[in-house]
Amino acid sequence: MVGLYFRFTGGRQKTTQEFLMAGRDMHIGPVAFSLMATYMSAISVLGMPAETYLYGTQFVTWMIGMPFGGLIAAYGFLPVFFDMDVATAYEYLERRFGKTTRTVAAMFFTLQMILYMSVVLYAPSLALNAVTGLSTWASVISLAAVCTFYCSLGGLKAVLWTDVFQALLMYITIIVVVVQITVILGFNEVYDRAYAGGRLILFNFSLDPTERYTFWNTVLSGVLFSFHTFGTNQAQIQRMMSVGNLKKAQKALFISLPLILVFNLFTFWDGVVIYAFFHDCDPLKDENVKLNSADQLMPLVILKLFNNIPGLTGLCISGVFSASLSTISSAVNSLTAVTMEDFIRPYCFCKKLSESWMAFVAKLLAVGYGVLTLLLTFLVANFRGVMEASNVVFGMVGGPILGIYSLGMFTKTANEPGTLIGLSAGFVINAWLGFGSYLTKAKVQALPQVTDGCLTNSTSSPIELFLNTTEVPFIESGIEAMGLTAEEKYVLPVYKISYLYFSLIGALIVVAVGYLASFLLSKFLTFLKC
Repeated sequence: MVGLYFRFTGGRQKTTQEFLMAGRDMHIGPVAFSLMATYMSAISVLGMPAETYLYGTQFVTWMIGMPFGGLIAAYGFLPVFFDMDVATAYEYLERRFGKTTRTVAAMFFTLQMILYMSVVLYAPSLALNAVTGLSTWASVISLAAVCTFYCSLGGLKAVLWTDVFQALLMYITIIVVVVQITVILGFNEVYDRAYAGGRLILFNFSLDPTERYTFWNTVLSGVLFSFHTFGTNQAQIQRMMSVGNLKKAQKALFISLPLILVFNLFTFWDGVVIYAFFHDCDPLKDENVKLNSADQLMPLVILKLFNNIPGLTGLCISGVFSASLSTISSAVNSLTAVTMEDFIRPYCFCKKLSESWMAFVAKLLAVGYGVLTLLLTFLVANFRGVMEASNVVFGMVGGPILGIYSLGMFTKTANEPGTLIGLSAGFVINAWLGFGSYLTKAKVQALPQVTDGCLTNSTSSPIELFLNTTEVPFIESGIEAMGLTAEEKYVLPVYKISYLYFSLIGALIVVAVGYLASFLLSKFLTFLKC
């Protein structure tokens, strides 16, 4: 309905300015909520509770670094974009380095977002299929169709206002799980069980780069991820540019930061209360349940808690799907903008076409990206865990892209050939590290799990038994779902590095190699002239 409303009201999406930039007159409120909803996703709703459940709360210190990254983007990068009045973040790269750098960076972003959308689309459908029986591919196709429909009809305005409603559903989902389990068990019991199970971890100051979560890598990851997302990611830049001026964009960003922090706080606490709920009968190890992935814990708990409350289960499940829709719709719209502004306009005869024709092309592109995401979803069907998978994708591309912008904005020596060499080096090394660690499945040591409280010798079906039992089973964590064997094969040491370092490694390589290559090339050209 939102898509149809904006299709037939206001500017009616007849120009690319209206379709892709919402006419640059959006209100701060919906933009702030959209920034939050785009930043979060079903990966956050499903993956963060799962990570906390398996590895403890150390990842929560990511929230310390996140606001700092946002502030750097707000005062370091946003003023540059508004001064140049860009439509995409990559226009800056052309003016700083050249058209080739702009095109290459836009291609990297396109690759990143298509892969990321596929994960976001598939993850909730797979998790819900495992515990509810909903058809995975029916869910995937429905999500893709709905998202493509309102994106292609209503443009950015439809995406922004839809994100507001989806954000509210996401909040309801993560909050009611915390409240319900806390009411059932009591806050003190939740705390005692989580503490006894070793889940409450905040100050692991280890310098070991192979540890999955430490204070250092989580804080650093929060800074870099937020810096990259708000400072270079087209999906967020496009939203902030839609308000029309710098001060309003900064205000929208500042409003979104506490919304993101509160959301993340509840997703982490979801992992704690879910652990407390299952503290002596782990569904990942219980033969009566035997979940395939920790990402399925959240929908399983929703069914367990609200099975007898009419409407609430559906409302919470819709919150999980809303998290997917908000991210995918934002990605589709931003990919359309990048394709129009960074691929078509600079190289084609677009000036000869009317704005209405260009807007029509943009709508076709939105439909095309929706279909392409659906097709690529088949390729991510075997991903191991949504949180790690998404961070590998972002780290592989986001780190090197952040390195390019850092070279452009913080140095005067960097030139286009040197920057492209640095980008190539950063991307290749990050791809090697990311896919290498992912494919070799280096052992990741989770916290302990127990199954002492599980029911045994049942003739009922596993899921039926679990959902209908009047007793509350409980868990502890360890992870055989990650494909570990008793004798771990040799794994190259670099593949054991925590995935949280991938963005930093990629950015540093691009900056170091790009700066050095630029310096040497400039000296070489000077020598030839002499």
